[in-house]
Amino acid sequence: MLDLLVDDAQRKRRVTLKDIAALAGVGTATVERALNNRGNVRPETCRKILNVARELNYFPSLPIGHHGVIRLDVLLVRPETLFYSRINSAFERLAASLGKDVVIHRSFVKEADIAGFVEKITHPPYQRSALILACPAYPAILSALRDVADSGLPVVQLVTRNLPDLPYVGIDNHAAGRTAALCMKRSLVHGNGREEDGERTGGHRRRRGSVIALCHSMAYANHRERIEGFSGFLAEQTDDRLFLRDVLFDRDDPDEAARLVHQAIVSDPDLVGIYTAGGDSLHIGTVLKKHAARALCWIGHEVNDVTRRCLADGTMTLAIDQTPEHQAGIALTLCLQKLGIIPALVEAEPPKFRLVTPENLD
Repeated sequence: MLDLLVDDAQRKRRVTLKDIAALAGVGTATVERALNNRGNVRPETCRKILNVARELNYFPSLPIGHHGVIRLDVLLVRPETLFYSRINSAFERLAASLGKDVVIHRSFVKEADIAGFVEKITHPPYQRSALILACPAYPAILSALRDVADSGLPVVQLVTRNLPDLPYVGIDNHAAGRTAALCMKRSLVHGNGREEDGERTGGHRRRRGSVIALCHSMAYANHRERIEGFSGFLAEQTDDRLFLRDVLFDRDDPDEAARLVHQAIVSDPDLVGIYTAGGDSLHIGTVLKKHAARALCWIGHEVNDVTRRCLADGTMTLAIDQTPEHQAGIALTLCLQKLGIIPALVEAEPPKFRLVTPENLD
């Protein structure tokens, strides 16, 4: 059917978003969101747009200068975590939208396997055209990354920025940490009215409340920046009713995270808030339900099946979601633009994080 609507002249010129929008019966903004995996497009509409884009050869045959299949490497860690499984699924969907001349290779490397990471970065088993990766900031890994970038290979850092001068697709993690601290303070100090009520009735001001923060480790720049932002905001406050007691490292192990939270609750009667800077909080809600009488404020990262349930039942106060699907789409688009496969039609906006509460939970 579509062949009847597309003439030879249109096939020979560069296809635009307007061409795709016209044949798909949608607006150009919807096409841009669908092709860049930005969300807010119904699945059936997205499939229609991708089919039209393929038919119009929007992801065209390789331009002059390219020979053979273009292979893009995506290196990730921890496939068992809910966050990285989201990213992996996003790249899987994106790969299905590409023409036969562009292939996305997705690989997972154990985060403690530094030599394995270096090998994947420096010696791929095929001719690679670009590299997208999220990795820990170990010196040997960063040295290998620097070497391949200096050789001219397009490199895009995803989720966590380890080398400041290389392209990065991800949220402002320092701002995310500060935002978590701001929301926690307003929830605990201003939101419940307990302190103000006590002062108005002549009661004593409530004693200081302590907060703990959990993250994987300082091996990941994104976690480090979140903790720095969170602790920095609290340290800057002029009042002393809320303070960071400790930063605990759970290496994104759900059982260890649960143990650390339970231990902190039972050992500190002044604990009022928990910030989880990592993306996998599998058992935190279960622990907090056992201590529901404490009414602890929990702010964490990423919206998934687990945190969605915790938000819905009130166990979790707020989640900071960085829409990894959007990041995957931008990273892929950036690589294809650098390789001349698609035109740089519109510069993609940097990913923004969104604040999700029980009131705007989808």
